[in-house]
Amino acid sequence: MSLFRKPSEINIEDYVIATYYLETPMKIEEAAEALAAEQSSGTWQRVGYETDELREKYAAKVLDIKVLDKNIESPSLPSAIKMEEFASPSGDVEYNVAILKIAFPYINFGPKMPNLFTAVAGNVFEMAAFTAIKLLDLEFPKTYLKEFKGPRFGIKGTRDVLGVYERPLVGAIIKPCVGLSTDDLAQLAYEGAKGGLDFIKDDELIADTKYSTLKERSKKVMAALMRAEEETGEKTMYAFNLTDRVDRIKELHDIVVGNGANCVMINVATAGISAMRVLAEYSEVPIHCHRDFAPAWSRSQYVGISAQLLTKLFRLAGADQIHIGAIAGKLYESDEEVLKSIEECANDLGDITLSLPVSSGGQWAGKTPVNLRKIGHSDFLHLSGGGIYAHPGGAEAGARSVRQAWDATLKGIKLEEYAKEKEELATGIRHYVKVLY
Repeated sequence: MSLFRKPSEINIEDYVIATYYLETPMKIEEAAEALAAEQSSGTWQRVGYETDELREKYAAKVLDIKVLDKNIESPSLPSAIKMEEFASPSGDVEYNVAILKIAFPYINFGPKMPNLFTAVAGNVFEMAAFTAIKLLDLEFPKTYLKEFKGPRFGIKGTRDVLGVYERPLVGAIIKPCVGLSTDDLAQLAYEGAKGGLDFIKDDELIADTKYSTLKERSKKVMAALMRAEEETGEKTMYAFNLTDRVDRIKELHDIVVGNGANCVMINVATAGISAMRVLAEYSEVPIHCHRDFAPAWSRSQYVGISAQLLTKLFRLAGADQIHIGAIAGKLYESDEEVLKSIEECANDLGDITLSLPVSSGGQWAGKTPVNLRKIGHSDFLHLSGGGIYAHPGGAEAGARSVRQAWDATLKGIKLEEYAKEKEELATGIRHYVKVLY
């Protein structure tokens, strides 16, 4: 019994549809059917209890194969398989490349993300005859999406906490990353907030350590931010990094929220996407989703999971704010790829709330124009590290320089012109040098 089906031949509402990039010396139709069988009801050989009735209900179905015209001379990934097994009589090995669409009946895994990952991306990366395999996208039916709560706060909830609605949010990452005493870290948070930051966060490297416990850190930081708010009249959100053993995350949440925290953070790829989902369904404050380690899954074009799909899954699991790379930044993605991840924060996922995209990585005041031009709207967080904390005038001046840059950019004024009357911005331009439009 073949596993090939036309979309009209199945009830789409019962399936999650996966899109893959596949390169293989196998015949592409055989490879597609092998993938569908291996990841659902069967294995590389048909087994006795895998009846036609069982395959019809539980096996994944191949919906579409789009063959790509690519000249591959050698396997893109290392493999133990002997490629001569696939050679033509002349001794040549032809590598077939295609985009596959495979439908997985979600009765097999339900609304559980570890099981979803296992179904659509479990053994596929291990198959020796797949010399490149990347999961590009997942399409979810409405019946499946209803099982997820998604972000509790998202864009609107984040803005409601701050009372800021008409411009991009301006944020910073505490630097140095590690080693600061709680007093010094609180002082740096105060200086940034005094300079006008809407958002500040722990660096992803700082944990609940002996020299900087979350209990002490959150108490001192929130006191510092309250002092800054009394002086400026503006609120600042601070994201405390809860990444830890899974069985401690709720406990750490309660500690920091008890000390007045208005945001928490989790390193989603290292803690686990299910850990974030549990936190999202528990948290009383917005969740800042940091994606460190995730590029190990997404960066290669030959293996892994696309960054855009990871963004979609982070949102589905409840991330209120999601790192999506950097516009004109220091990270690996092109701006076009970053924009696709930004779109995933707002694409239709039924009733799932929109997440706030975070442009972070090599940002400073001089990159406000290019961020606004390329993103095309103001619903994002512009996040700097050294772009604020390395400012020659200090953190307060660094924060002011970015706020001044956004004032100019939103008014359509060149930063160099605006800087003639704004010393912090002028100093930033002299220090960081190149403004990008």
